[in-house]
Amino acid sequence: MNIRLPIIFILLFLSQSIKGSEHLMIWVNFTDKDESPYSLSRPHEFLSERALERRLKQSIPLDDYDLPVSPTYLQTLSDQASIEVFYSSRWFNGALLRIDDETILDILHQYPFILSFENVKPLPEEKTEEKLEEVGGMQDLINYDHSQTDFFEFVQNSLFYINQSYPEYGSAFNQVNLVNGQELHKRGYWGHGKVIALLDAGYTAVDTLAAFNYLWNQNRILGYRDFVNPVGNIFSSHPHGTYVLSVMGGYLPGDFAGAALGASYWLLRTEDASSEFRIEEYNWLVGAEFADSVGADIINSSLGYTTFDNPLQDYTYADLDGETTIVAMAANKAFSRGILVVNSAGNYGNRPWGYIGSPADAFGTLSVGGTNNKGERVNFSSFGPSYDGRIKPDIMAQAQGVSVANLIGTTGNANGTSFSSPLIAAMSACLWQKFPDFSNQQLRQAIIQSSDRFLYPDTLYGFGIPNFGLAVEILKGPKVDPRMITLLSNPLTYNSALRIYANHPEVISIDFINSSGNIMWTEQNIEIFPGYNEVRPFGDIESLASGIYIVRVRFNNRAEHVKAIKL
Repeated sequence: MNIRLPIIFILLFLSQSIKGSEHLMIWVNFTDKDESPYSLSRPHEFLSERALERRLKQSIPLDDYDLPVSPTYLQTLSDQASIEVFYSSRWFNGALLRIDDETILDILHQYPFILSFENVKPLPEEKTEEKLEEVGGMQDLINYDHSQTDFFEFVQNSLFYINQSYPEYGSAFNQVNLVNGQELHKRGYWGHGKVIALLDAGYTAVDTLAAFNYLWNQNRILGYRDFVNPVGNIFSSHPHGTYVLSVMGGYLPGDFAGAALGASYWLLRTEDASSEFRIEEYNWLVGAEFADSVGADIINSSLGYTTFDNPLQDYTYADLDGETTIVAMAANKAFSRGILVVNSAGNYGNRPWGYIGSPADAFGTLSVGGTNNKGERVNFSSFGPSYDGRIKPDIMAQAQGVSVANLIGTTGNANGTSFSSPLIAAMSACLWQKFPDFSNQQLRQAIIQSSDRFLYPDTLYGFGIPNFGLAVEILKGPKVDPRMITLLSNPLTYNSALRIYANHPEVISIDFINSSGNIMWTEQNIEIFPGYNEVRPFGDIESLASGIYIVRVRFNNRAEHVKAIKL
């Protein structure tokens, strides 16, 4: 299948010949975007209609980050005989260069439009056995145990409709049931109209396996790109993305069904499974930009970055603050463009690193840890918090014994948070189909709020296992006066919560007032989102005397009160 897009979506230059087996991969940062023919007044020249519709629906304005890199700068570099421009980044205003002559590095300093540059794929250095244990974002295990289970019947009519009661998913039932995903499916929501971009290591045999015939026959594979090797074949590169895709879109009649069979997919290869260098973070960046440009709604990334083949590139835990790593900055930028970014937390839980990887630490990422089929955390699931103290992972889903389509045409069991992440991405597409006018931020918040540990999150489970049936009710809004606030767990404990419904994003303050009218303390600058919010402002309650108190919630243009009891 030959998919072509206008060059305006991403500038990708390929050379016809390679001048030697040794080369450097250099990332260059440009000083500006001058000498560019592009303008924010003509966004159709660099963003698809679907991308612009997503931005318009979520009231996200265009800005200079959307403008492509100056083609003059790229052409000037590509005119140099020993330089090949692989790709460029709108968001980072830079480009990846392949250099076959090391002396060219001295010339780069002479270009006035180059701010800085770095070698992003240096030669590896020897690592200890312990260090090697930590390297790589894909430590998932595949077990090809075939299982026989009846599958539900459906009618093909763009959407899927299933028999009354509840659907039978074959071997994939438990992973969907654990997050109550069938509540969306049985109403006909399978992600129709939503586009999911996969960022992964490869998609071996997706073009030939029967499990993906349905996607091809329904034209739900929109296209594919290889940012690791632009002239390579993603269908013979690595099977990791094959298994990930099957969780969302695989279908074997009578045996297995993915959770978002109505969605459409872009297959993007950003990970080089043969090595681990920071170049893969830049691949992730341009993969996410490509997803933005073609109008993807959701990115699933079952990848994570912590340490590398060259220790000089390694991150420390202090770097996982949500905004420092290359890939975290890229994930945040994707989220700011209205994309829901779902990422595996990582499989470091029983390894020396332990913590989540990046971009699971990013502010804009919905990071997913892993449980067994009973909802109990598995020991390999990476834990939090992020270095700056935020709850991570955000949520959990099944990561042990996950049913996937394998390479021999049947099903198998897979272990790893790589497979909990696509389940959440798939169900998010189904939820977004039902609520198409909601933003990615509202969707993310509802999924988190629906989770079973929302009131008492921790650094192992995050906010817990989401309940997509409950997420539906949260996004529907209350059946009573939406201004009402509710105090949970009264009499008060340090963990009591206020449930607050909001029609739009707002910053509130909460006053705790005694029976004499004195304000005992005030919590300020609390950000709430459309839908239900639950906040816990009572951490110091044990220091106060017993009695009756008033909790006052101050909104932008009103205040509401609720009575509280301290025993």
